[in-house]
Amino acid sequence: MIRGKKPPIVHVIAYRKSGDKDPVLTVTPDPLDMTEFAKGDHHITWKLDTKGYHFSTDPEKPAIQFTSPGWETSFSDLKVDRSGRRATMHNKNCDGLAFAYNINVIEPSTGLMAFLDPVVQNNSE
Repeated sequence: MIRGKKPPIVHVIAYRKSGDKDPVLTVTPDPLDMTEFAKGDHHITWKLDTKGYHFSTDPEKPAIQFTSPGWETSFSDLKVDRSGRRATMHNKNCDGLAFAYNINVIEPSTGLMAFLDPVVQNNSE
């Protein structure tokens, strides 16, 4: 990690637009620019900043689900904390590729799921 640089955190906000029945998500930053971090291993944390929601723990729709081909060689070890409001994943950050992923969040009061498809841009070797 670059000296003085904090580990990467992606802030997730869930909300409802007026008149919409499904919740909506936004993330900051998007894309997550890992080129600002030293090459090599990092843990990315996704922090759900909105109360009343939690990350999915369904194996079919996990909290963080990478969708780009080859993601398995760069990302591993998804963990959701007991509160359901933080998800972490290991990133090797060395291939220089950009990876799309889904974020899956549930609104427990309704059981509805919201998802978003942001990007992680890795550093190159």
